[in-house]
Amino acid sequence: MKTNAPRLPLRFFRWYCHPKLLDHIEGDLIEVYQQRVNKIGKRKADIKFIIDVLLLFRPSIIRPIEGYKNLNNYGMIKSYFTIGWRNILKYKVFSFINVFGLAVAMSVCMLIILMLADQKSYDRFHKKKDNIYRVLTKIPKSLKPNASSPFPLASSIKSDYPIITDATHLVPGVGGDAIYQQKAIEMRGFFADASFFDVFSFELEKGNKQNALSLPQSMIITTEIAHRLFNGEEPIGKTVEFTNRGLSHLKVEGETTPSNWGIFTITGVIDAQKYKSHIQFGVLISSSSVKSLAVDGKFKDMTDNWQEYSNCYSYVLLHSENKSEDLTTALNDLTARKYEDNAELKDLKLVAQNLMDIKPGIFVGNPISFSLPIEVYYFLSFLALAIMLSAGVNYTNLSTARALTRAKEIGVRKVTGARRKDLIFQFLSESILISLLSLVLAMILLLFVKPAFKGLWVNNYLNFELHDSIHVYLYFILFALLVGLLAGIYPAFRLSRLQPILAIQKKESLPSKKWGMQKFLSMSQFIVSLFFITTSILLYNQFKHHLAIDYGFNAKQIVNVKLQGNEYSKVSNELSKIPGVASISACDYLPATGTQNNTAIKIAGSEKDYLGVTVLVTDDKFMETLELKIIAGKNLPDSSHASNRFILLNESAVQKLGYQHPSEIVGELMEQHGSKETVEVVGVVQDFRFRMPSEQEVIAPIMIHNHPSSFRYANLKIVSIDRTETIARLEEAWKKLDPIHPLDYQFYDEQLAETNQGFVDIVSIISSFAFLAISIACLGLLGMATYTTERKSKEIGIRKVMGAGDLSVALWLSKGFLKMLLVSIGIGAPFSYFINNLWLQHFPNRVEFGFGTVLLGIVVLLGLGLITIGSQTFRASKRNPVESLKSE
Repeated sequence: MKTNAPRLPLRFFRWYCHPKLLDHIEGDLIEVYQQRVNKIGKRKADIKFIIDVLLLFRPSIIRPIEGYKNLNNYGMIKSYFTIGWRNILKYKVFSFINVFGLAVAMSVCMLIILMLADQKSYDRFHKKKDNIYRVLTKIPKSLKPNASSPFPLASSIKSDYPIITDATHLVPGVGGDAIYQQKAIEMRGFFADASFFDVFSFELEKGNKQNALSLPQSMIITTEIAHRLFNGEEPIGKTVEFTNRGLSHLKVEGETTPSNWGIFTITGVIDAQKYKSHIQFGVLISSSSVKSLAVDGKFKDMTDNWQEYSNCYSYVLLHSENKSEDLTTALNDLTARKYEDNAELKDLKLVAQNLMDIKPGIFVGNPISFSLPIEVYYFLSFLALAIMLSAGVNYTNLSTARALTRAKEIGVRKVTGARRKDLIFQFLSESILISLLSLVLAMILLLFVKPAFKGLWVNNYLNFELHDSIHVYLYFILFALLVGLLAGIYPAFRLSRLQPILAIQKKESLPSKKWGMQKFLSMSQFIVSLFFITTSILLYNQFKHHLAIDYGFNAKQIVNVKLQGNEYSKVSNELSKIPGVASISACDYLPATGTQNNTAIKIAGSEKDYLGVTVLVTDDKFMETLELKIIAGKNLPDSSHASNRFILLNESAVQKLGYQHPSEIVGELMEQHGSKETVEVVGVVQDFRFRMPSEQEVIAPIMIHNHPSSFRYANLKIVSIDRTETIARLEEAWKKLDPIHPLDYQFYDEQLAETNQGFVDIVSIISSFAFLAISIACLGLLGMATYTTERKSKEIGIRKVMGAGDLSVALWLSKGFLKMLLVSIGIGAPFSYFINNLWLQHFPNRVEFGFGTVLLGIVVLLGLGLITIGSQTFRASKRNPVESLKSE
C-alpha cells in the first residue's frame, strides 16, 4: 500500500503487529492518516500517526513470541515440558535420586571447568600473545623438557633469524632485601632486558617502559613493594641498596650467602595484581647490571654459555606472517650450529611452546611458576567423568525401569497419533528438564565445593582463584544440556519403541524380565565405587605410614630459625642465653624437607668412579641437637677450628665406597669432583633419612662438613615446657640482633609433617570421589529397590497371606540385588588390587598392601549396599498384606 505516512513508525508497526491483523489495522491507520493530512496538515497528522502506533502496541495485537506459523510445534514443546514437570512431581523419590545424583556429579565437573577456565585466563592481556613463544630445552635422558633455555639464545636467535621480531629473557637469582632509609623489604624476581616490554604487554604505573630497563643498576618494583618501601613517597628516581640472598622466585625454601649488589635506581613501578600471568615477580633488574656484578664475582657471567640451560627463560616474538613450524626450523638450525661439536649435548633440542599453551600446559621441569600440568587435568576429568557416568546410569536405569508404569501413557499417545519421534522428544525434554534442575542444585553445591578446594594446601602454590564469568556460566548450561541429552537418549529410544496395543495391555516385556542392561550398569557403578574406596584406604594407610616413619633423628622440641643473612656466631651467642634453650646448632638446609645439594667423591688416588653423594653443611653441635649417633671416629671439629678438610660420611656412603666396617674409612682422604683439594674422613654417622619419605626408600650416601659461611638455619633444642614464653623471649632477643627482619621460625616436627601435606590433599580428593561414587551408586540401588518393592507389592501381599514371614519376604526381594553386589565385588576386588598395586610398586617407602585393605573396602561397600537394600525390602515385607492387595 502506497502512503506518505512516517516510514519508521510504520515499519515498527508492521514488525510487532500480528500478521493476521496487519492488513486490516494498517488499512484503517492509513485511511485515518490521510483524513488527518487533509484536515490538520501533514506535520500534525504524522505526530498523531506515531501516537496511534504506540497505542496499538498491546498484547492483543502484538504477534505471539512463540510465532504463529508453527503454533502446533511450539505448543507441543510446551506440552512436553509440562508433562515432564508433572512426572517430576508425581515420582518425587525417583526425581530426587536423579536430580541429586546428577547435581553432585555436575558440581565436580563444574569445578574442573572452573579450574580450566582459571588457567585459560592467564596471559590473555598480551596483545601479541598468539605470536609469543617460550623456548624449552629437551635432553634425551630426561622424560620432560625444561622450561628454561641457554642464556645467549634470545640475543642469538633475534640477530640470526629474520622471522623473529624480538626476543627477551628472564634470569632468576634475584631475591633479597632492598633497603631504603633503614627500612628493608624482601623482594624476589628476575633480571630482564629492555625487550621485555616489546614482547609482553605489561604497562608501568610509573616510569617509562621504553628505557626503564636500559641502564645498569635499574630496578622496576611492584606497587605493593613501592608502598611498603616508600610509604607514599614518589618512588621514581629513588635509590635503594640491594642485598641479594639468593631467594627463589618460586618462593620455596633456600637462600645463598648474602651479597651486597650495591645501589639501584627505581625506574618503574608496575601493578602486578592487574596482570594474570605465568610470570610472577616482585622486582625486575636490568640485564645490563649482570656485567658489573659478574666482574665483582657476585653473579655468574653466562653471556656465551650454551652449556647451561637451567638459569634462563627465553621468549621470542614471531613475525605475524610466520608459523610455529618456521620457528621450529630456526631452533633446529641453531641447535645444530651450537651443539654440533658438543658430544654431551649434541642431542639437545630446543622446543617452541606458544604462550597460550603454557597454562594449562605440558609437564615441564624447572618451571618459572608452579602450575598443574595438563596430564593432571586429564586424570581429574577422568575421575569426574566416572562420577558423571555413574549418575547418568542412575537416570537411565530408573527411567527404563519405570517403562512399565508409563506403558499405558505411551500406548495412548501412539493411538492418538503421536509419532515415535514425538515420544523421543518428550522423553528427551524430561531428561533435559531434570538436568537443568540438577544444574541449579549443582551451582548451590559449588558454593561449598569451591572454598573446600581453595583451602587445600597445594593451592598455596597454584593460586587458583576460580572466578565466575558469563563464559563459565554458558559452559555450565551447555554442559547441563549435553548431560540431559546423553542421560535421556537411551530411555527415549527404548521407551518410544513400545507397541501401542501391547503397551496398553502391559504385555510388553521390557524391564520386568530383561534387566540385563540395568544390572550391568549398576554393577559397573559398584565396581568403580569399590576401586575408589580401596584406593582411598590405601592412600590413607600410606599417609599414616609416612607420618610414622623413623627418620633416624629426633625432631621433637627443635625450633629452626632462619638466619636471614645474619652471622650465625652472633645469633648463637644471643639465643643460647635464653632460658629453655638447651643447645643450638647450625646447618645450610633442613634434612628431609625437600631440599638437598649434591656432589661426587672418591678415595684419593683411586681409579674408581666418583660416588654421587648429598652434601649437608652443619656445625659440630648438629649431631647433639638432632641426636645423631657417631658410630666410628669422631665428630666434626668445632666452628673455631672448622675446615672444609674434615668430613663425616654415613654408613651408606661407607658401604658404597667399598669398606666393610665404618672404622676402616676413618682417616681416609677423599677427592671431591671439581676440586683439587682432598678432604679427610674423621667419622661415620649412623644412617638417617635426609630426603622426604616419598623421594627415597633406601638411604643414600651423604657427606657432612663444617662451613660456617654456608649456615642458613639455627637449630634450637627447647627444653622449656612453656613454648609460648620461650618463643616470646626468642623474638625479643631477635629484635636486638636484626631489627629489620622479623623472627622466622618453625618447629621441626611440624615442618616434617607439612612435607606430607601433598598426601593429605590427594587423600582428600580421592576420598571425596569415593564418597560421591558410593553415594550415587547407593542412590541408584535405592531407586531400583524402591521400584521393585512397589512393582511386587501384590505378590508380597499374596505371599504373606499364604504364610510367608517378614524375613523370608525380605530375603526374596533382596536376592537379585545381593547377587548383583556379590558379582560386583567378585570383579571389583581383583581389579582394585591390580590397578592399585601397579602405582604402589613405584612408590618409595610403600605400605604393605594385602588382602586386608581390599577386604575393608568390600566390607564398606557391602555394608552400605545392604543398608540401602534392606531399608526398602524390610519396609515392604512388614507392610500389611491387606493394604497392598487393596491397592492393586
